[in-house]
Amino acid sequence: MILTKTPLRISFVGGGSDRPSFYREENGACVAAAIDKFVWVAVNPKYDGTIRAAYSLTENVATVDELQHELIREALRMCGVRGVEIHSIADLPGSTGLGSSSSFTVGLLAGIGFITPEARALAACAIEIERCAKPIGKQDQYTAAYGGLNLLGFTSAGVTVSPIDCDLDALSSHCLLLDTGLARLGDAGAVLASQQQDRDDVRQLVVLAKEFAAALAKNDMILCGGIMLAAWEIKSRFFESLWFDIKLEAAIDAGAWGGKLCGAGGGGFLLFLAPPERHAAIVSALGLRHVPIRVGVEGCRVVYVS
Repeated sequence: MILTKTPLRISFVGGGSDRPSFYREENGACVAAAIDKFVWVAVNPKYDGTIRAAYSLTENVATVDELQHELIREALRMCGVRGVEIHSIADLPGSTGLGSSSSFTVGLLAGIGFITPEARALAACAIEIERCAKPIGKQDQYTAAYGGLNLLGFTSAGVTVSPIDCDLDALSSHCLLLDTGLARLGDAGAVLASQQQDRDDVRQLVVLAKEFAAALAKNDMILCGGIMLAAWEIKSRFFESLWFDIKLEAAIDAGAWGGKLCGAGGGGFLLFLAPPERHAAIVSALGLRHVPIRVGVEGCRVVYVS
């Protein structure tokens, strides 16, 4: 048996520029970090040549083509794997804006033979974006595979991963992740497909992502919070977010410097940057569950081989 451990992620600034519709014509950039919440995938040979996949549902099928879970189906097709049993467990629920689908895909690929972070990220992007035709970007797959805290660059030629040297303990202590208790309706691709992104707005987000990376390198958390706030003002033009705007205003009144919805929106988690001593007041003001996190953890790895 092979067991893999793959981190979920938070994205600070630059989301949207990692989608092909943008980076095929202009360079994109995004700042994202792996967090200490994980997707665990166990892969074991199945002696009778059939396939068993256990996730929120359980499938027992004779051939790859019969699988309903499209990510598993396409990963096994890509590798020509048959006669396998796959189980997955996640520390946090899916459809909450933390990149769980990509983390699962990267972890599964690691379990069936993809060795390097680049190979895992490339294959995961091919499965989700090309084979499954999801209108999503590439930040999730690369953050899951590489881990850390990075300025990711997106071009028609590929993805660059540039680690940001900052005080990860300080950043972790300033991050406040809150659970809305609302699962997103539909997958991230469906939500993203419904969002109308103006190219000028995405260009501004690319500039802000680079400014955010520079501020992180100086450990200037106040400036980072201000950049997050400016980025949200742009991002919120893509879709209506009155509920979060009200929450953001309450959080700022309670001491936050900036915040955002995680992922495509429509539910899930809220992320704020705020002084640690103001976290309790913000949690109280918003009435949401606090999920402590550590940022910049290592990427996908194989943790057990029988």
